Amino acid sequence: MKPLVRSIVALERINDVSMRLCGYAVIALMACILAVVCAGVFWRYVLNDALSWTEETAKFLMVWLVFAGAPIALRKADHASIDILPDMLSGRLRQGLFVMIYLMIVVFLAVLIDQGIAFALQARSQTTATTNISMLYIFSAMPIGAVIMLLVGLELLFRGVIGLSDPKAGVHCNGKERAGTSGA
Repeated sequence: MKPLVRSIVALERINDVSMRLCGYAVIALMACILAVVCAGVFWRYVLNDALSWTEETAKFLMVWLVFAGAPIALRKADHASIDILPDMLSGRLRQGLFVMIYLMIVVFLAVLIDQGIAFALQARSQTTATTNISMLYIFSAMPIGAVIMLLVGLELLFRGVIGLSDPKAGVHCNGKERAGTSGA
């Protein structure tokens, strides 16, 4: 179990930094989206001279926002979920359920990374309609966000595995409390 605990500690450190960076990215992206949308509205309705690039830019910033915010939501267990089954279980059964859930998430994210890279590379020769930016930059959000989510998923999976032998040390409250930490 010691190598697994060391892996959890290492992943936790990496994920702490990643979550901080993702948090700053979410704030910056939201500010950019707000500025772009406000500029579009101002130019269209006040100056009667619509900007052609605002809608497209806001849409692509939103793509990056989703993939920057998703790892934070996964780590905090803030994604939409149905808690009936985990709430009915306790101890090792509950940890076993979490292991299965996080294992499926990790497998899905591995596929998303693989297919996201292929998708982004395939689209690199295409450009956006109004800003003439390569679609590679837009679609890169998918594999980058999925890699960060994969690291979070591995941390939670390993916590669930530890929880199989010691349920108090595993994933608690549907992932909201991380064992071995200050509950952050």
